[in-house]
Amino acid sequence: MTRLFPVLTSVFIMLLVSGCTQINPDEIGVRTVNFGPGKGLVQKDYDPGFHRYLWPLDTWHRFPSTIQQMSFSGTQTRAGQRPTALEVTSADGDRVAVHAEAFFRIGDNAAHKVLQDSGPGDRYLAVVRNLSQDVARVALGRLRTEDFYQEQAREQAREQGVEILRERLDQRGIELVDLSISKVEFDPMYEGLIKEKKLADQTVELEKAKARAAEEKGKVENIRAESAAKVQKVARETEAELTRINTETQMQVAALQAEANKYARQVKADADLYFAEKQAAGQKLIARAEAEGTRARNDALSGEGSENLVAMEALKKLNLVDVTFPSLGFEWFNPVNMALRVGASHGEVDSTLSADTVAGKNEPDAE
Repeated sequence: MTRLFPVLTSVFIMLLVSGCTQINPDEIGVRTVNFGPGKGLVQKDYDPGFHRYLWPLDTWHRFPSTIQQMSFSGTQTRAGQRPTALEVTSADGDRVAVHAEAFFRIGDNAAHKVLQDSGPGDRYLAVVRNLSQDVARVALGRLRTEDFYQEQAREQAREQGVEILRERLDQRGIELVDLSISKVEFDPMYEGLIKEKKLADQTVELEKAKARAAEEKGKVENIRAESAAKVQKVARETEAELTRINTETQMQVAALQAEANKYARQVKADADLYFAEKQAAGQKLIARAEAEGTRARNDALSGEGSENLVAMEALKKLNLVDVTFPSLGFEWFNPVNMALRVGASHGEVDSTLSADTVAGKNEPDAE
């Protein structure tokens, strides 16, 4: 009995192991029940680990759980060999080979759906390839041939293709991670035409650039000429302004000089007038003094001793060189007798007396 127990234990373990299957860490398990009430595909995925396996009651299928890569690249190396690149016909009818890489994985809890849709094994890879080809024809086929050279247009078409392919693969239980385009190839003949066209386009762009450069150079020259003209204009305006200021200054100086001269003339005229007035007043005073002297003389002539004055005047008129007066027998203080004695006639003495009398009468009264 003691010897039988290890044997029974070994048999039990063997039976237990033979009734289980192992799902590896990088795998997804899908179970199919072949007989019994739950016959058919189990509608769930099995995670890594040990699971019941009773053959022929159960059948197990395994799918990779990691991200997979499918390369659409390569060229034809032998006659009749189909290239693996995505074949696209452009909108203007040219054949284009698109080299791309698709990254995808089995969706969460979707391995049983992949088995049901595509079948066991790696048949789902054909689904990915075919759908990728179809989507490439739809999305990239909208581009013209020359649009494939434009990164922005090509990227926009790629993004549209990714969205379409993701939706279609999701319906088949496959999750698209990304679809990238690495290279685009054209028909060799068309490639030459494209290069020639690109060269011509570049030549045109070069000529346009030269034209723009010449235009910019012309603008610079115009700006330079305009600047020089403005400088000359400012210089002329400055010179004219200086001339105007000098003219106005000279006019102001002339006006001030004229005003000063006018003031000087006015002052001189006032001074001359004052001098004339003072001179007239002096003349008037002199005339008054003379009149006063004349009046006083007339008074003297009409009073005592006037005969002596008459005699003296007569003597002045005689212009005698030497006169001798005897000391006796004469009336020396009688001017008439004196005049007669020195040689004056009676007519001269009478005329002298008459003139003095008339002058005394016509002399104005002194104020």
